Amino acid sequence: MKWRRLGDVGLWAAFSFLVLAESGARHDPYWFRAACIAVLAFAIHGRRRWPLAALAAVAWAEIVILALALGTTNGVQIALVPAISLLSYLAGRRETQLKHFVLLCSWSLLGMLILALTVRRGAQATEAVLTWLLMLLLALLLVVLPWLIGRYRAQQALLATAGWERAERIEREQQMEIDQERLRERSRIAEDMHDSVGHELSLIALRAAALELDPSLPDAHRRAAGELRESAATATERLGEIVGVLRDQDAPTMPHDETVRAMVERAAASGLSVRLTGDLDGELSPMVDRAVHRVVQESLTNASKHAPGASVTVNVSTEDDDVRVEVVDTGAARPVAAPSGGRGLDGLRERVRLAGGSLAAGPRPAGGFAVRATMPRAGGRPEPPTAAVERATVRRSAQRGLITAIAAPLLLGAVVGAVALGYYLVAGYSAILRPAQYDQLSVGQSEADVAKVLPRMQMIDAPSEGYSPPAGWSCRYYRPAAPFSSNYVYRLCFADGALVAKAVVASGSVAPTPEGNG
Repeated sequence: MKWRRLGDVGLWAAFSFLVLAESGARHDPYWFRAACIAVLAFAIHGRRRWPLAALAAVAWAEIVILALALGTTNGVQIALVPAISLLSYLAGRRETQLKHFVLLCSWSLLGMLILALTVRRGAQATEAVLTWLLMLLLALLLVVLPWLIGRYRAQQALLATAGWERAERIEREQQMEIDQERLRERSRIAEDMHDSVGHELSLIALRAAALELDPSLPDAHRRAAGELRESAATATERLGEIVGVLRDQDAPTMPHDETVRAMVERAAASGLSVRLTGDLDGELSPMVDRAVHRVVQESLTNASKHAPGASVTVNVSTEDDDVRVEVVDTGAARPVAAPSGGRGLDGLRERVRLAGGSLAAGPRPAGGFAVRATMPRAGGRPEPPTAAVERATVRRSAQRGLITAIAAPLLLGAVVGAVALGYYLVAGYSAILRPAQYDQLSVGQSEADVAKVLPRMQMIDAPSEGYSPPAGWSCRYYRPAAPFSSNYVYRLCFADGALVAKAVVASGSVAPTPEGNG
C-alpha cells in the first residue's frame, strides 16, 4: 500500500510538471494551473476504483480548454493529453464493459461539438465541424487506441491465468497417476529390501543355530548363539510385517535373484526374439542393480505386449562410473490390441530417479521404440521433480520472450531512426548553396550556367510556404548552411531554360535574416 501511494504521488507529480511547464511558458493564470492540477489529483487518486470517471474528468477538462482556445491566437494547451492516453489505457485494463466506454466517448465528442458551436458563435459552422472531425481523428489515436491496448492486455492476462490454472489442474491429475505408479514401484522396492535383507538375516539365524548346536562351545556361548538366532528370526518376522503393510498387493512378484542374462534367456525361451549385448564390469550397488533389472524387465514386458513380432536388443554396459541400459525393438510386426498408457514407464522413471539416474523413452525415427537409462554405479541423489524444472524453464522462456518483445521494436526503431537521420543529414549537406554563390546568380542567367554553381541535390523538406509558381515554372529549394543552423532557404525558379526568379524564404517561425537578398 505504501509503495502504491508513492507511485500515485510520483505519477501526479510528473503530469503536474507538464502542466506547470506549459502554463509557465504561456503565462496562463494561476487559477487555471491550480484547476488542472486538482483534476489530475482526482483522476490519479480514483483511477483504480473509478477508471472511467477518472478518464472523463481529465478528458472533459481538455474539451473545455479546446472549446475556449481553438480559433484564438493563444494556442491550445496540450499538457493533459499524456494523462488522457494513460488513463484511457488503465481504464481498458480495469473496465471490461465496452458499452460504458463507448457511451463516454460518444457523449464527450457530442459535448465538444455543442460546446464549440456555443462558445464560438461568430465562427462558421463548417469550420467548427471540420475542427471537430480533426478532434475525432485525434481521439481515435490518443484515447480509443490506448483503451483497446489496455483491454487486450487485460484479456491476455485473463487468458494466461486461465491457461495456467488449466495446466496446473492437468498437471495435478497427471501427478496423481504418476504418484500411484510411484507407490507401486516403491512397493516393489520394499519387496526387494525384504528379500535381500531377509536373506541375510536368514543366513545369520542359520549360522547362529549351528553355533547353538555345537557341543564344543561353552553353555554360555551356546545360549548367546540361541538368543542371536531368536533375534534374527524376530527381525525377519518384523521386516516381513512392515514390508507387508507397505507393499501393494497388486504389484507382481519376480524372481529377485535372477540376473539380467537369465531373464533375457527366459524371455527368449518363451518366444520373444531378444538378444543381449554388452556386459557389466564390476559390482553395482543393490539399488542400481535392482533398477537395471526393472528397466530390462519392464521394457521386455512392453515389447511383448505392444510390439508383437518385433526383434528386441538389450544392451547393458558400464562406462567410467556410470551404467547404461538400452532396450530397443524394431516395432510391431502384427496389429496391437491396445495402446500403452505409459504408467509402467512412469514407474521406471521413479525407480531410476531414486537410484540417481535418468531415463528416456520414446519412438525411434527408423521405427520401433527405445528405452535408455543411465545411472551412477554407486547410486546417487535423485534429480529434482521435472514439473518444477519445467515450470522454471517456462517462466524463464516467458521472461526472455517479454524482453525480446520490448527490445526488438526498440532496436528496430533505433536502427530505422538512425538510418533516417543519416539520410536526412546526407541530403541536407548535399543541398547547401552558400550565400556568396547565391549572390552570384542573376535572373535571366541560363539554367546550364546556374547548374554549374548549384549543389548535387535540392532540399527534401522544402518549407510549406503556400507558394504556387506560374504555369511552366519549376522551383527548387536550397539551404544556405548545414541543417538546423538557419531559419531561411533559397528558392530558385526556372522557365524556358533560364533562371526567372530567386528569393529568400522563411523556413521557421522567425523572420529570415540572410546574408544576401534577391
